Amino acid sequence: MQYQAVVRKFGPAEEVVEIERAALPVLRRDQVRVRLLARSINPSDIITISGAYSGRTTLPFIPGFEAFGVVEACGEEVHGLSPGTRVLPVRSAGGWQEFKDADASWCLRVPDTLSDFEAATSYVNPMTAWLMLHKKIGLKPGMRIAINAAASSIGSILTGMANAVGVEPVAIVRSEESLQRLRGRLETIIVDKADGDLAGGLVGRSGLDAVLDCVGGARASILADALKPGGHFLHYGLLSGESIPPSFWAAHSDIAFSYCHLREWVHAEAMGDVQHAYSQVAAQIASKVIATEVREVFPLEEIGEALRTALPFRAGGKVLLA
Repeated sequence: MQYQAVVRKFGPAEEVVEIERAALPVLRRDQVRVRLLARSINPSDIITISGAYSGRTTLPFIPGFEAFGVVEACGEEVHGLSPGTRVLPVRSAGGWQEFKDADASWCLRVPDTLSDFEAATSYVNPMTAWLMLHKKIGLKPGMRIAINAAASSIGSILTGMANAVGVEPVAIVRSEESLQRLRGRLETIIVDKADGDLAGGLVGRSGLDAVLDCVGGARASILADALKPGGHFLHYGLLSGESIPPSFWAAHSDIAFSYCHLREWVHAEAMGDVQHAYSQVAAQIASKVIATEVREVFPLEEIGEALRTALPFRAGGKVLLA
């Protein structure tokens, strides 16, 4: 038997996620059973629970896209993994339970240099940041980029990765308190608390090579105004709750626009290439180039309290289930 968090209807996570006890299934010959030790609560989990992706999500389901553990048992046809191997089972949800049966080829090997909590936060945000910087915009020394929500977990990771190649971002935050959370070299910090703050802060800072936007809304147009012709606008989140307005497209026909979804990239790539990218990310975590702050840790059985603590998401670190 094991504890697992189950969603039987879509809705607000703190209302629809229930903890249940369930028997372990028979392990398939081509799968490994991973004993999960630590799990993150991420916006992507909450969005899926809400029903935003109901077309590709079958009820009931177990949430959790980011979970770390060790191999407990291997099916007879599994090669290359053995009990005790530290892994991140990816490409599917199901992390909010005690054990997860996964395709052996979908398990990323986690180096011993990462702690359990570092491992549990080493995939969703760090890999998304790596994908945006190195695959989407082709980050290289001398580039000028802007990052909004820069004090968020992924914002600080983007800054650390940019600093590692000598790039100093324009960091955009929403509060004076967030200023204290930013570390590393920055071209400037813009505190965007009221209308006019962002445009005023960007005066004299035109010619950006890229903008990494996870806010959306009308401010997307202000950010795009600061791009050079042919500059890259990379949109990967909607923290404002507002879509980019239709006027954005007509006013910025001379820029490159794209979205970034880690899930799509991972499903399209060979797992060997995903493992290679993850190894680079893990090395940056181990060397403290990037880090994720952990705010609070709850046992899986207290999922309700964990969700109430985690939501709404804000600067200040991740809430984990361990």
